[in-house]
Amino acid sequence: MNLRKWVRNLVISVTITSMLTLVPLNPIFAESNNNSVTTATGNPVVDNIDNIVYCDYYPWFNNAVWEKGHSNTPLLGFYDSLDSRVLQQHSAWANQFGIDVLKVEYVPSLDGRIQNGILKTDLGNTKVCLMYDVLARYISSKGRPPYNFNDPEIYNMFVNDINHIADTYFSHPNYFNINGRPVLWIYITREFCGNWKHAINQVRQDMNNKGYNVYLVGDHVWWDYDYDGMDLFDAVSTYHVYAGAPQNTKKFADRLKILYSKWKQVAQSKGVDFIPGALPAYDDTCLAYERNCISPLKGSVEDFNYMLKVVSEYLDPVNGAENLKQVTIATFNENHEGSGVEPSQEWDYTRIEQIPKVFGNN
Repeated sequence: MNLRKWVRNLVISVTITSMLTLVPLNPIFAESNNNSVTTATGNPVVDNIDNIVYCDYYPWFNNAVWEKGHSNTPLLGFYDSLDSRVLQQHSAWANQFGIDVLKVEYVPSLDGRIQNGILKTDLGNTKVCLMYDVLARYISSKGRPPYNFNDPEIYNMFVNDINHIADTYFSHPNYFNINGRPVLWIYITREFCGNWKHAINQVRQDMNNKGYNVYLVGDHVWWDYDYDGMDLFDAVSTYHVYAGAPQNTKKFADRLKILYSKWKQVAQSKGVDFIPGALPAYDDTCLAYERNCISPLKGSVEDFNYMLKVVSEYLDPVNGAENLKQVTIATFNENHEGSGVEPSQEWDYTRIEQIPKVFGNN
């Protein structure tokens, strides 16, 4: 038995009993409802603003996935994402620590896990929306991006998948919407080329025909400052923009000031909402045997708190709702890449605790 498997089995043996009674809520915040927070410059945030906090969520964990490796070890142990007790605890943590929406990674192969797991679990006040993962959808048949929508297979797959999402998910009572508009994120739209704009317009028309005025968020924000096509979306954002440097969370946050100030300015000039993103860390070296890894992003809890405060200065009011702003955090539980805020053996609650300190619990 190799060392990784031995450690994994040891952790499972320790946590299997505790899984029957899930980890209780951290009492530090149990009695707190203080929404008075400050920015990185010390300026107070007006506490009548409702900050919508999205957090990327992954529903594909099982024994085989954990065997591949992990950078964070969840306090709940090596769980199966279909376990309703795990989902309920994740939702309870989301509620407690100011995460409003779990942004669930979506490709059609995950339909069963999302429908039979997430949508059949009482998640309390937590809402879900989908993030259509174009890279995961196309990489096996089309290779790495960019993706050319002049290819009929790419074009039709995109249109058919989004129609399926609308038919299957938008009417669910737990699906997140803004002013009655179901929210759908589309990953790496910045890597689209060819006839992709027509595809976006077609799916909008298809959604309208189904009675859904969809709120589309394009993962368009990147260091190339390519704003072409951003006005096709209701909002632009990013999964994360870390590309290997600088390798400290606080220093990386300082770089975000330049990126976000430019994108927010252009987005506002085009009447498009801007949703800034934050990232506590990144380390995918546990998967070095199957991918080309980038240099890890590391930092302390204080560094992550600083990043959240920097990001808070670029929140943009949702068009038509001046007291409503949005932010996204990567991730809740991407344990391969070490970016999760889920309570873990390595970080305990310290990452997730930073979210309400900056964005409140409302």
